[in-house]
Amino acid sequence: AEQQKVEKLEEEQRAQNIEKHRIGRRRQNEIMARIHAAIIQVPKPPPSHTIKAIEAKKFLKKKREAEDVYKEIKKFEKSMPGNASAVHSRVTDR
Repeated sequence: AEQQKVEKLEEEQRAQNIEKHRIGRRRQNEIMARIHAAIIQVPKPPPSHTIKAIEAKKFLKKKREAEDVYKEIKKFEKSMPGNASAVHSRVTDR
């Protein structure tokens, strides 16, 4: 009878320990959920460029734009082969 009391007491102790563990795990999960909800994603700042690199980029952009304009002029002149010389002579005669 005494051995059964000891076994029953140990089983109750084990059940209490399991319940404590469950409560602790639940609290930990709640805390982790709060932490994850509070995390704010901060975007990475762009890398800081040197003044030289910025100027080089601007120069390349202007050069590209100039090339595009030049190509458009050439394309326009090719599309109007007869009229280009007539327009040129009118402008130079004035």
